[in-house]
Amino acid sequence: MLERITGAVTDPITLGEAKAHLRVLSDDDDQLIRSYIKAATAYCEQAVTGSRSLVQQTWDWKMHTFLADALDIPRPPLQSVTHVKYYATNTSTGLTTLSSTAYLVHTPDRLPGTIERHPNAGAWPTVGDRADAVQIRFVAGYATIPEQAKHAAKLLVTHFYEDRSAILTGSVSKNTEFGVRELLGQISYGDYS
Repeated sequence: MLERITGAVTDPITLGEAKAHLRVLSDDDDQLIRSYIKAATAYCEQAVTGSRSLVQQTWDWKMHTFLADALDIPRPPLQSVTHVKYYATNTSTGLTTLSSTAYLVHTPDRLPGTIERHPNAGAWPTVGDRADAVQIRFVAGYATIPEQAKHAAKLLVTHFYEDRSAILTGSVSKNTEFGVRELLGQISYGDYS
């Protein structure tokens, strides 16, 4: 189970960047363009293989148990791990926080981040039998958004703005879709969703 705790407070492109790309000088459509930026961001995050967090967001990842010695964190790129908590028994009413010395966090630039059991800490703790027995809170998103993602968002905003009456809701023209997917493919590194 993956739950967004804190959504992005910024967008991969600003209103000014979108308007410059659209060559819009008036402020009349600012709210509409902002909504297109949000839609383009969501589309890009899902279109990149493995689903990404383009801008900083906080997530909770809940699972039945510790799946392996090293866990690939979803919604890369991983910036940091806030905490790892778990229910120690089936009857536990409160979560136990795992000491940050019990695991290592890896935040590589071009690969998904991982949490690895510290070799000196022994095995992961035993957890209760429940769907949310292990809960990892983490922050994901690019510190500097790749230009490919920014340009893909601009292509989509342009498509939404210029073709808004000629398309079905949720559809994207094949030319735009191809351009967006090619751009986002350059920042893709596998399926980790």
